[in-house]
Amino acid sequence: MRRIPALLTLALPFCAPAFAQEQTFPATLSGHALLPAMTLIAPPADAPKDAAISGKFTGPVRNEVAGSVPGDTGAMHGKRPTGLSLPFEGQPLQRLSGYAMNCATDGTVWTLTDNGFGSKANSPDALLMFHRIAPDFETGGVTVAETVFLRDPDHKVPFRIAYDGTEGRYLTGADFDPESIQILDERVFTGEEFGPYVIEATLQGHVVAVHPVMVKRIVLIDTASVDAGGFVRRIGHVDLMAIADPDGRARIATAGGTEGHCRSSPSRM
Repeated sequence: MRRIPALLTLALPFCAPAFAQEQTFPATLSGHALLPAMTLIAPPADAPKDAAISGKFTGPVRNEVAGSVPGDTGAMHGKRPTGLSLPFEGQPLQRLSGYAMNCATDGTVWTLTDNGFGSKANSPDALLMFHRIAPDFETGGVTVAETVFLRDPDHKVPFRIAYDGTEGRYLTGADFDPESIQILDERVFTGEEFGPYVIEATLQGHVVAVHPVMVKRIVLIDTASVDAGGFVRRIGHVDLMAIADPDGRARIATAGGTEGHCRSSPSRM
């Protein structure tokens, strides 16, 4: 049996600031590599046909005409035109939300695509995936060496997923919101926001476990914010299934996800 210990330390913005002497360190940018925003990838051949066009639910009504709606930065950012148009023919690779601390054996970098188009509701056709990329700081380009799509053929996810009735059971942005990635012992560990959970998968994207996040240490937060089992639950968790939380069962209003996590040797028994 394998246990994956999780350590989550929480602090609030009103914590007393740590005052330190300011220091200036000279730095020179030595290289810059660019992956174009309009980088699309075809879904797996055995994925549902629904995944062939992504972003169909980003507007007020379902739209299956690829490239028919000009995109913008949204109301919070001035609704500036992006030059891209929705929906997409294929799956957008961009929205990279995390990078692993260790490189693959060939020197490529493990990275993770975020969950989709901003919410569960508008991302049921956005496949979850991670990649190996090779930035070239001399030419300024980025090569995508491999893309791996997450799937749950063994029903390890403890709730109904968007593509639940399909054979491949590929995961989508309606299921999880992946924020961070680490590679350890030939396993991919992805920290996500909706639970929050830590998803454990093989390097081929096969989900082997979904670990609830438990709080082991709390800093300047009332201990009543954690339930008897020590689990963290945010509004939107599958156990709550509501935007509001009238019973107060959510431990945090919004998790923000495991935006970053580091590698650690898991205990074994």
